[in-house]
Amino acid sequence: MRMTMAAMIALAVCCSATAADAADSARCADRNALNDISVDARLVAIKYYFAGLVRASTDRNRQACYQAHALNDPAREVLNKTLQLIERDCSTIEAAARAAIESACP
Repeated sequence: MRMTMAAMIALAVCCSATAADAADSARCADRNALNDISVDARLVAIKYYFAGLVRASTDRNRQACYQAHALNDPAREVLNKTLQLIERDCSTIEAAARAAIESACP
């Protein structure tokens, strides 16, 4: 009886830790995917995301603003801020990109 109870407790602890790891992994999927490539490639991937936003937008003013601040900025401030938000907060690339450019293009 004691052995069965100990096995059940160990199984519960083992499985709850695994479920927590899986939930964290799913929540940080974008960060984990970006961590598999070099830093320069991460910024290129984020830049391609912004290029897609520009093409998908129907608002000409927003397109011009995104183009100027995200795609044509030599300092890459918006791209770097997006990468920092993804790495620090485990944000999705979509949420991080919108938060990073919000101050420049309201």
